[in-house]
Amino acid sequence: MGSMASRWLVPAVVVITGAAVAAGMVGRTAYSRPAEAKGTPVVQSSSAGPVPGSAEVRLSPDSFTHPDRTAVQRVLQGYFDSINSRDFAAWRSVVSARRVAATPEAGWVAAYETTRDGGVVVQRVESDVVARRLRVLISFVSTQDVAKAPVALPEGCIRWRVVYVLVWEGAELKVDDAPESRVPQMARC
Repeated sequence: MGSMASRWLVPAVVVITGAAVAAGMVGRTAYSRPAEAKGTPVVQSSSAGPVPGSAEVRLSPDSFTHPDRTAVQRVLQGYFDSINSRDFAAWRSVVSARRVAATPEAGWVAAYETTRDGGVVVQRVESDVVARRLRVLISFVSTQDVAKAPVALPEGCIRWRVVYVLVWEGAELKVDDAPESRVPQMARC
């Protein structure tokens, strides 16, 4: 019985290895699609410029290779534009149904009434095909009244690095609320 099991083990390993190589080749092909996203990949510069920076959501060279980069850039542009213009209805259109249900308008308006976000760069996009979601590492700068700043960093200007989780609702990407988003890295500008 033991020799029969080992006779099947080698072909099984060959098939599994072949499937993994094929999946890698398909993934590589998907990531080498031609550029459709707006603009060109941003290269970080050392020049400081006015804070918070441009309102345009830009893509790093790494995130520019992701096949969903255009949808990611579009939904994040809507997300940050809605915060900057204090437009709750626009914000509701780019976040998940779960997030809309958990966010009262008055609380949202109070939280963002002095916020201005800019310098947004999508650093990396990772796909979770099974869960139909993306994990997106972004960096950005926010300015706000110190009284409206996070308790952990009561500053008027903050540099953020945070993971946003984007979920597919139908054919549209939406910004969701997820544990990954609740532990951002923050530093004073």
